[in-house]
Amino acid sequence: MPDSTVTDLRRELEKARLALIDTQAHLSAHAQMNAALHCASEVFYSPLHAKVTAAITGIEHALARTDRPAPARASQARDSAWIAILSDLDRCQHGRHQGDPCGPADACTGTSAGNPHLRPGDVIGYGLRGEPIVMPDRNHKHNPAAWRA
Repeated sequence: MPDSTVTDLRRELEKARLALIDTQAHLSAHAQMNAALHCASEVFYSPLHAKVTAAITGIEHALARTDRPAPARASQARDSAWIAILSDLDRCQHGRHQGDPCGPADACTGTSAGNPHLRPGDVIGYGLRGEPIVMPDRNHKHNPAAWRA
């Protein structure tokens, strides 16, 4: 079933659920009014009230079964791709992180100095309100707050 069809069905089920909740409240108030009118010690709800309650439960069950967490998973995969890019910004041209050993055949000769274009503390952009986004040091690159220092 296409996503748009499921979305449409969920929207209509939600409308029906809200209408049935209002109906249930009306039937409850009516039953309580009748009990008060007749000075009854107990409130008797009609069979229609029970059917409405069962229908609400069925709709909520159907909505829960069609609630798709797939978009959340897709956004998590997209976010993890961006995180991978950001966490690689401190690599040297040989693919080594800043501070990692770089082989003797590599131009870094020993410990990698990291990305020669982005040093820790360098401003690499600005946020929506003009706050600088900086390249954090190696120990804090996985902390989102360190990028906004």
